[in-house]
Amino acid sequence: MPLKVDIGAGQVLGKRQRQEDRFAIAPDASGAPRFLVLSDGMGGAVGGDVAAGVIVETVAEALAEAPYGGEGPAGSALRAAALSANKALKTRIRAEPDLDGMGGTLVIVQIGPDGLMFFSMGDSPLWRVRAGEARRLNADHSVGGLLDAQVARGEMSAEEAASRRDRNSITSVLTGRPIQAMRMDETADLVPLAGGDVLILASDGLDSLAPAEVARIASAPQSGEALAAALLQAVEALDRPRQDNCSVVVARFA
Repeated sequence: MPLKVDIGAGQVLGKRQRQEDRFAIAPDASGAPRFLVLSDGMGGAVGGDVAAGVIVETVAEALAEAPYGGEGPAGSALRAAALSANKALKTRIRAEPDLDGMGGTLVIVQIGPDGLMFFSMGDSPLWRVRAGEARRLNADHSVGGLLDAQVARGEMSAEEAASRRDRNSITSVLTGRPIQAMRMDETADLVPLAGGDVLILASDGLDSLAPAEVARIASAPQSGEALAAALLQAVEALDRPRQDNCSVVVARFA
């Protein structure tokens, strides 16, 4: 029997002047969510908000007729949607040269009766909370992600990694330029889901919360909308002086 899913989403501005995150939730014919997409725009005054909007709108359109059935989803459709979004950015920049330099991260999750597929570029996290533990499903395409991997291998101290000024620099992102040499993170097989699982797509503004705190909040019995609100309230409660935009899309399975 397919799992029931309860969706929630929301965003806060943080300490930024404008919102540069965008997200979309697309249902199937029955009204159940079929895919989730989120982009964190970059480029500041250049047009991060524009980039995120172009990415999310293009992906949503590209996946409107994407198949999901048989032995699993057409995972290649997710990559194709990402490439379409990158092409759309290139077209927009050609039409408006002042936007050159804009870009955005991308996380796509396609939900089906037997599990999920995902595609991501950038540092926007995709968390799965299960049995009180949060596990990041996608890779962190940033200098910080590379540094943390070095710490895990014993090649660098945690203190040294945390002090690096460039740790927030993104190493893979959609900008309208060729992306063949960039890192892409995608599933080759279905990621199984179980009752009680919670998925969280987020912009990196959620990184203000430790994974254990994300898991604690996500483990509380509440609706998807209440969970999204609780995560955002926890971020705002920290009142960090340089808090980035924070957006979350959550899916609770039962």
